[in-house]
Amino acid sequence: MGKAKSFKKQTVKSCTRTRCVNIDWLEVHAREPVGKPHNADYYRQCGCEVEEREYGTRVYREMFVIMGSDGLPAIEVRRNPASSGLNGIHDPEETHIRVVNRLCYYDDTAEKFEKFLENHHYTDIRISRIDICLDFVSFDFGDDPARFLRRYLEHKYAKINQGNICAHGKDAWEGQNFNSVKWGSPSSNISTKMYNKTMELKDQSGTVFAKPYIRQAWMLCGFIDDMQHVTKDGKEVQVWRVEFTIKSPKHNWVAIELNGKARSKYSLRNTLEVYRGREQLLTMFASLSRHYFRFKKYKEGVRKDRCEDKKLFDFSGQQQVYKLAKDLEICGNGDKSVKRYQRLLKMLEEFDMSHFNEEQKQAVATIKQAIVDDTINSDLKNPYDLQLRTIARALMVRAMIQKNMPSFMIESELREAFKVGENILQYFTG
Repeated sequence: MGKAKSFKKQTVKSCTRTRCVNIDWLEVHAREPVGKPHNADYYRQCGCEVEEREYGTRVYREMFVIMGSDGLPAIEVRRNPASSGLNGIHDPEETHIRVVNRLCYYDDTAEKFEKFLENHHYTDIRISRIDICLDFVSFDFGDDPARFLRRYLEHKYAKINQGNICAHGKDAWEGQNFNSVKWGSPSSNISTKMYNKTMELKDQSGTVFAKPYIRQAWMLCGFIDDMQHVTKDGKEVQVWRVEFTIKSPKHNWVAIELNGKARSKYSLRNTLEVYRGREQLLTMFASLSRHYFRFKKYKEGVRKDRCEDKKLFDFSGQQQVYKLAKDLEICGNGDKSVKRYQRLLKMLEEFDMSHFNEEQKQAVATIKQAIVDDTINSDLKNPYDLQLRTIARALMVRAMIQKNMPSFMIESELREAFKVGENILQYFTG
C-alpha cells in the first residue's frame, strides 16, 4: 500500500497583528439650504479662514478651501454649478465637499465630517467617493506581496471579479518588477488597487518620504521604528496597500457583484454612519475583499469554481485595529506659529535688502537658512516636536539679533543648537 499523499496547508502566520486600516479619500455630494448660499464669505462669517481659488472646475464655478484651526487645509468645497437652472444639468444648490487627505487618518473622520455637514444644514447627502485602504508588510498567511503580485501576473493565480487590469512596474534585463496593479474599469462602482506604498511616498532623491501621518500609522502598527527613514532595525520596510475605491451612483447604496457574475448582485449600505471608527472600516474592507480581492490557484482546464482558493487575508476571529491616543494628533498637522515664522523670514529678507553691512547680511543669511533647513529636515519628517522647535527657533533668532553676534559665532551656535534634540528649548532659555 502506497503512502498517503500529503498536502501543505496554509496557516495564518500571525493572528495578533494590528490592522492598519484607514480612509484615504472622502467626498460627498450634497445640497445647500435653499436661498442660503454657502460660499466663501459664508464660512468667513462663521469665523473660518478660507482660501479661494481664482477659477473653478469644469462643473463648478467656485472652489475654495476651509482652513483648520492649525492653519492648514481641512475641507475643500466646490459649488455654484456652471450648468444649473431650468435648462441646466444641476440644481443651483448642488455641491461637492471633500475632506483633505491628512484629516482622513483620524479615528473619527467620518463622524466629524457628518457633524460638520449637519451643523451647516446640508441636505441630500450621499458619498460620491470613498477610498478604504489596508496597509501591511506581508499577507496573513506569510506571502510576500511583491512575490504574490509577480506570480499573479504570471497567471499562477486568477482573480474573481474585475477582469480589467492595469499594471505598473519596471522592466530590467533580469526581469520585470511590478509595484502596482489596478482592477476594474473607469466606469466601475468599485475599483481595487494593490501597490507598494513605501515606493509611492518616496521622492525622486530616494531619501525623503511624504505624508508623515501615514508613516505615523505604520509606526503605531509596528511596521517601522524610524519614521524619517521608514526603517525597522535599520532596514527599509516595504509597506504595501490594498485599496478599494467606492463610487455611489445610487443614493446611499453600492452594488456588489457575486462570484464574478455581473447579473448576480447585492447592495451594501454606503453612508457616513457605516464608517464611524476603524472597526467599522475594517468590517467594510473585509466584506469588499471577499468579493474584489479573491484569488484562485489557476489550473489549466479546470473550472474556476473548482480551483482552490489562494488565501491571503484572514478576517475570522477577533480583529485588532490601531488607534491614536486621545492626546496624540496626527503627524503633519500645522501650527499657527508656522505662519509667524513665514512672516519672520519675510522680515529678515527685508532687513537683508535694506542693510549693507556684510557681517549683518551674513548673520541674516545664516539664520534664514537654518530656519528653512530645519523646517524641511525636522518638522516634516518627525513632526512630533513641531511646537518645541518652532518656539526654539524664535528664541534663537531673537537672542542672536539682540546679542549682535558675528557670523562665525552664529554658525557655531546653530550647529550646536540643532544637536540638542528634546532639550533644545532649555538650551535657548537657560
